[in-house]
Amino acid sequence: MSNTTQLRLWNRDFSLLVFGQTVSIFGNMILSFALPLYILDISESAAMYGLVLALPYIALIITSPIGGILADRLRKQRIMFWLDASTTVIIVLYMIASGLIAAAVPLVIIKLMALNAIQGMYMPAVQASVPALSSAEKLVSANSAVSIVNMLSSMSGMAIAGLLYARFGLFPILLVSAVCFAITAVMDLLIRIPYQKPESTGSIIEVVKSDLLQSAKYMVKENPIIAKSAFIAFFLQLALVPMVIVGVPVMITQNLGYGMDMVGYNQSIMMVGGLAGGILAGVLGGRLKIKRLPFLLFISTLLFGIIGLPFLFETPALPAYIIITAATVLAFMAMQLVTIPLFAFIQAETPSDLIGKVMSLFLILPFIASAIGSLIYGFLFEWFEAVPWLVVFGTVIFTIFIIFYARKQFEKFS
Repeated sequence: MSNTTQLRLWNRDFSLLVFGQTVSIFGNMILSFALPLYILDISESAAMYGLVLALPYIALIITSPIGGILADRLRKQRIMFWLDASTTVIIVLYMIASGLIAAAVPLVIIKLMALNAIQGMYMPAVQASVPALSSAEKLVSANSAVSIVNMLSSMSGMAIAGLLYARFGLFPILLVSAVCFAITAVMDLLIRIPYQKPESTGSIIEVVKSDLLQSAKYMVKENPIIAKSAFIAFFLQLALVPMVIVGVPVMITQNLGYGMDMVGYNQSIMMVGGLAGGILAGVLGGRLKIKRLPFLLFISTLLFGIIGLPFLFETPALPAYIIITAATVLAFMAMQLVTIPLFAFIQAETPSDLIGKVMSLFLILPFIASAIGSLIYGFLFEWFEAVPWLVVFGTVIFTIFIIFYARKQFEKFS
């Protein structure tokens, strides 16, 4: 790829990557959003809802390192093609199976585990493709562009999933999702990503072991700020994200008494904040210095804390719903101003031949945190159903300690 092509962010191949991500994330979101809600709807149990959200992360945790190795050793566009095609087939098989088997919860868990297993291998390929298709100076803008389309797709996916599920049930969601992944598979075939075949010796097991050890050594010993950043990301993911993903739907349906369509509206409107944050991160670009991230994270944490106020002061349902939605919009906006520069920072700090493996290992800890956090918050919101504000405020206090640690780690960077 020429220097001219790299200097232009929206070149042909980057545009195809982003467009494919738009369709793929939409298809993934409507399915991943609807299936757990289906379980919450039929079981009316926050603990079961948290369990269904938590278990699929096991598959993602296992496959993410494999995806990182594949991303550094194989052609990334071929990886994405085969994974998108496989997802299409799995959804079709699930549609057939769901018509024959009545055991809803096991089927949902199996489907989500299969979907997450594929996503675990898919995401490192995408993350490793971004720096390959953009210059170092445009990494923040490139990650911002990817984040914006992710938010747009997630926002529309959640809204449409909520509406489709409330009116027509699960089948239309499965059908739309399968079509989205089939379209993305075709788009993957058109992308050209620079590729240099790496040298490899020994068996597959030896190669996997060597690659993972090399990446872990680089993160822990050669550039420890990456390992420390992963540690910070782990505890933030453990606290903030599951609190919202599990807690907000439970509070809307069980505490405020609204239906699943209102959950869909809330989750999609919430993504508006993420979209605005992604746009703002792209505009600010390199001015978002890593040492400023703890302050932005502190603002985001306080905004998340507002979610608990309507329940502390026994606010009527509609004003409470509006306050919760507004707080999550602003909080997710601030979170984007943290996560996008953080990803760009890790990509810039990592050599190109290690980036797929390092990004996969960097993502594993948040995945583990999401699984643990979803399970914990499912039980917490069931145990404290009458006083959900206790869970929210406890999360805020816990997160503030993590922010102090992050401030100490990032203060030396310009």
